[in-house]
Amino acid sequence: MTDQIIRFINTELNIDIRKKKKTNEYVFARIIYYKLATELTNYSLSEIASAVNKDHCAVIHNLKNFKEVIKRPKLKKIYDTFKEYPLEEDRTTYTQVLKLNEQLRLELIETKQKYNQLLKDYTQRDISKIEELLEGLTDQELDSVYVKIEAIVKMTKAVR
Repeated sequence: MTDQIIRFINTELNIDIRKKKKTNEYVFARIIYYKLATELTNYSLSEIASAVNKDHCAVIHNLKNFKEVIKRPKLKKIYDTFKEYPLEEDRTTYTQVLKLNEQLRLELIETKQKYNQLLKDYTQRDISKIEELLEGLTDQELDSVYVKIEAIVKMTKAVR
């Protein structure tokens, strides 16, 4: 089970928590591993620690920081996902659905942007056509056009 936890965390964060790196990314990832391993396995702290090349003191010390680490959304998602779906098939399906959902969300945003641009272009094209037709008319001729358009609009509304 510890190998599955390690593999899942490594895949999600694109790192290897077995490395002896001390950057926050690695330390925090190992804390998530320690928490999951202590909750989901019957292994001793020494066994849990040795799977990531640490000793039992590292597990004890780092678990004290779990509440702070879990405040980070990405790490919380990893913890919650593995806790909820400890079986690899279920977890894989769940993470695939999450990725597909994100992909669809981005496609929807892109489609909305394209729609708004098309709407803007269409409206601008209509305004340009009207401006083109009215171009070169005197103020008196423009007033006459506006009066006639107003009459057409009123007749159209009355016919409905």
